[in-house]
Amino acid sequence: MSGLFTSIIAFIVAIGLLVTFHELGHFSLARLLGVKVLRFSIGFGKTLWRFQDRHKTEYVIAALPLGGYVKMLDEREGPVAEHEKSAAFNQKPLWARTLIVLAGPVFNFLFAIIAYWLMYMIGITGLAPIVGELKPHSIAAVAGLEPKDEILKVDGITTSSWQRVTNQLLARLGDKETLSIEVLRDGQHETLSLKLATWQLKGDRPDLVDALGIIPYQPPIPPLVHEVIPDEPAAKAGIRAGDVIIAVNREPISAWQDFTRVVVKSINKPMILTVKRQNETQDITFKPRARESDTGEMIGYAGIVVKSVEMPPELLRKERLGPIAAFVEANKKTAEYIRLTFRVIAKMITGDVGLKTLSGPLTIAEGAGASASFGIQYYLGFLALISISLGVLNLLPIPILDGGHLLYFLIEAIQGKPVSERVQLYGFKLGMLLLIFLMSVAFYNDLARIF
Repeated sequence: MSGLFTSIIAFIVAIGLLVTFHELGHFSLARLLGVKVLRFSIGFGKTLWRFQDRHKTEYVIAALPLGGYVKMLDEREGPVAEHEKSAAFNQKPLWARTLIVLAGPVFNFLFAIIAYWLMYMIGITGLAPIVGELKPHSIAAVAGLEPKDEILKVDGITTSSWQRVTNQLLARLGDKETLSIEVLRDGQHETLSLKLATWQLKGDRPDLVDALGIIPYQPPIPPLVHEVIPDEPAAKAGIRAGDVIIAVNREPISAWQDFTRVVVKSINKPMILTVKRQNETQDITFKPRARESDTGEMIGYAGIVVKSVEMPPELLRKERLGPIAAFVEANKKTAEYIRLTFRVIAKMITGDVGLKTLSGPLTIAEGAGASASFGIQYYLGFLALISISLGVLNLLPIPILDGGHLLYFLIEAIQGKPVSERVQLYGFKLGMLLLIFLMSVAFYNDLARIF
C-alpha cells in the first residue's frame, strides 16, 4: 500500500509541476506581449480552488490533474470590447502569436535543464556496465563480447552506467547498421562491432541490452527464499519463506542466479529442489509454469522472491558535479534527449518502432513512484525526462497541440493570411481523434503490462 501511495503522490506532483511549468510558458509570454489572459487552469473538471488577480485573470486548480490550459482573450471565441481588442490573441502579429505558442514546450525544456542541473549537483549513482553473461549465438556473443567486459563507450559516447548504455542504444532503435562498442578487458581497451541486422525488440517492456544478448553482471545473491507468491508453483509444492535452496536437480548451487538459470529453461518440467529448513534438509519437487517475460519470451516461473543485496562499491559509478559543470551537463543531456525523443517518434511513424513502446499514465505513475523511492535526485531525473517528452509531444504538427498551431502559423506565413476557421475546426477534430487514439493505445499498453 505504501508503494501505491508513493506512486500516486509522486505522479500527482509530477503532472502538477510539469503542466504548471508548460502553461506558465504560454502565460508569461502572453503577458509580456500584451495579450490579456482570462484563465490559468491546472487540471480539468470541477473547480477546487479559484483566485482572481488585479488583471482580472482567474487562476484555477481543477479536480482532474491530467493537463491544463491558458485561456486568452480572442475574438474567435466570443465578442471582445472595442477598448480590449488590442489585447486579443488573434490581433497580435504572427511572430508574437508564434512565440506565445512556442513558449509552452520551451518552458518544458527549461524545466528539464533545471531538474538535471539539480540532479547532477546532488549526485547520482549508476551501476557499472559490466557484462555478466552472454546469450549463446546472440548479437553480442557473435561480435566477441565476453563476461567481465566493462562497456566504456557506445558509438564513441562515454557510458559510465547501464542507463547511459541504454540511452545510446535507444538512439539506434530500428537501425540495421553496425554498432561500435569499446570495452575494457583485462586492463586493455578493445573496440567491437555489433551487427544490428537481426536486432529485434519483443515484449511490452523491451530490454535493449537483453535484446543484444547481454546479461548485466550482478553480485551473487544468496539463495534464501524471502517470499513465496500464493498459488504459484513453489507455494503449491510447499516451499516456504526462510528455506535455503542448496541444490537444483541434485546439482549444488551457491547463488540465486544458479537457480534462475535452470528455472527459466524448465517450463512444465519437474524440478527437484533440495532445501535447508531449520537445520533439516529435504527434497521438494515442482514444475515451473510458463510466463511471458518483459522481453516477450516464454520462461519458466516458480513464484519465489529473494531479498536484493547491496551492490558493492566497486560496481557503482557516482557522478557529482559542481554548479557550472552540472549546468553544462544538464544542457547536453536535455539536448540529447530532445533529439532522441524526436528520433524515436520518427521511427514509430515509419514502423521501425512499434506502438507497444507507448506508455500511459499508469506506467508513468509507476516510474514516478519508483524514482521517488530511490531519492530526490532520481525523481528529478524522471521529471526532466517526462518534461522533455511533454515538450516534444506538444511540438508535433497535430492540430489541438502547440505544434498544430505552429503549423497553421507556418501556412499563414507562406500564404499571407490565416488558415480559415473552418479548416482549423476540421483539423482540431482530426487532431482530437488522433490524440484519443494514441492515448487509448498507451492506456491499453499500461493494462497489458499489468495483466
